Amino acid sequence: MGKYDPIIIETGVLIVGHGLAGLAAAHAVRDADPNAFVLAVDKASLGYGGKANKGGGHISFIPPGNEETFVEYHVKNNGEYLNDQDTIRRYAHATVSTMDRWETWGAAFTGRDIAFNAHPTIPWKVCMVDGDILLKMAKKAEARGIQFMDKIDVVDLLVQDGCVVGATAFSVLDGTPYLFKSKAVIMANGNQNWGIMKMWSSGRGEGLATAYRAGAKMRNAEFGSFVNIVSLDHGHVSYEAENFMYNAVGEKVDPNTPQIEGATFVNACGGVDIGGAIGMVMYSHVMQGKGPIYENHAENDFPFNPFGQIIFPMHGEAPPEWYRPFTHKFAHRIYDKNKETAYSKNAETDLKEIEPGVVGECSPMVADEYMQSNIPGLYSAGDISANGTSLAGAVPTPPGRVRGFAMLHAVYTSLTAGTAAVSYIKDLPLTDADEAQIDQRFAEMFAPLDRMEGTTTDEIETRVRSLMQYVPYTNFKSEERLNEAMEEVEKLKADVRKVVAADAHGLAKAHACRAMVLSAEMFFRGSLERKETRGWHIREDYPQRDDQNMLKWIYFEQGSDGSMVMGADRIPMEGYRYQPEGWETKE
Repeated sequence: MGKYDPIIIETGVLIVGHGLAGLAAAHAVRDADPNAFVLAVDKASLGYGGKANKGGGHISFIPPGNEETFVEYHVKNNGEYLNDQDTIRRYAHATVSTMDRWETWGAAFTGRDIAFNAHPTIPWKVCMVDGDILLKMAKKAEARGIQFMDKIDVVDLLVQDGCVVGATAFSVLDGTPYLFKSKAVIMANGNQNWGIMKMWSSGRGEGLATAYRAGAKMRNAEFGSFVNIVSLDHGHVSYEAENFMYNAVGEKVDPNTPQIEGATFVNACGGVDIGGAIGMVMYSHVMQGKGPIYENHAENDFPFNPFGQIIFPMHGEAPPEWYRPFTHKFAHRIYDKNKETAYSKNAETDLKEIEPGVVGECSPMVADEYMQSNIPGLYSAGDISANGTSLAGAVPTPPGRVRGFAMLHAVYTSLTAGTAAVSYIKDLPLTDADEAQIDQRFAEMFAPLDRMEGTTTDEIETRVRSLMQYVPYTNFKSEERLNEAMEEVEKLKADVRKVVAADAHGLAKAHACRAMVLSAEMFFRGSLERKETRGWHIREDYPQRDDQNMLKWIYFEQGSDGSMVMGADRIPMEGYRYQPEGWETKE
């Protein structure tokens, strides 16, 4: 350790990431024990990290008495019986109480008392928070004496006698090494979004790679394939475009038409939102020579209609009861930057070219009902484990593509993790990791800086994005195409070991590249193993759902030789309330 001479910092609970999940976890720790020392570190600046302050700020909750209706709907329609039904039921019964606790941490809800229905038949409600929610929570946290550190990249966890005891990290400003000693660690630094779509570009999955290398179990990575619709005019999501799509010969493109002979799947979606087949349907028209695909902007009145002005007010102004000043300013900047080309309405520009845009939301870190991993002392919160808990089943997060549940789910899991971590560290002493392990972690961490030549981070990122953006690999799969993708993944695995960094900022990008390649490997290996079509996992060569052979959770762990070990956990269907018809029948 003398070679690296790190700054050593001790804490009771170390939280990696101080976006929404990290801030909520810090508050939860302080609530559970006012004397507990908790420290949250992040590559970004306090109040500005993560994704929560870059989206619509929608909050979906379940009114008391409607919880089981939500569970049944989600299990049967969205998760397609791949849910952990006990987990989703606990969540369903906790949405209102979670909002109440969140208010004590700085949340101010807009429209909670007049929340509107998010779905025409399923009773969950939507209200809003403003875009400065993280700043409000951070201010409240600092007033409570919670400690934060900015511009710190946590790269590896330290494990001693099978338990997590700290982490190694460096400053993204000047490369200063840090050694954190802690009794528990909460991973709250997001999932894998591949850096393709603007709104989700901060999710690079570093926490997933960090936990995986420490021995944490991962599962359901094959469902990390959320595809949205992006406008080529402005590069952002084209809201509601799925309902107004036309091909180049003027035919209406129906997002609910499977386009696969013999397919039995449904275009699973939650609430009024896009479904898993959207990219595949658009691609099929292009392959028939009918591309490109357009949005008829004259028919799609977003963002000019009253609903658009409420959920993301890019144009005009929301009614007073729905007005959110910070979000209003943010959304208007996006509109003003693109209004002449992307949102103008006239006969020559009503057709706007669109394409599938991969968001990803790969979130496979396994967590139990207390948000603890398979490693004692290691917890998770937020997007990093949304599929790893199996709450959502066969669909990407937030959980299960139900519009508005992402932020509330993050707070719920953070509340659970923070409370459990405090219970775990009670009367637990700080334990040092052995020096050989620490030295090895620092050597691996700084290796890209020591290389004089090799692969650039830009090259790795471009190749991974091209791989994940290609619809026939990620949204419309087959064994042949998945094997093609895996060939590229194997090349990427070799090349990412040779990645070079010129400075601390480049070093952070190098570790993000490692995480992108690892996540891609889990995604494609899981997709190959799941020989069926279920939820957002669509296989051209296995177009039907297979409840006899595929009611299982595919998992990944790092083997002793560093290779990826796969297995499957059987879903305890006999103990669940909702069961697919004929699931026990064997032909």
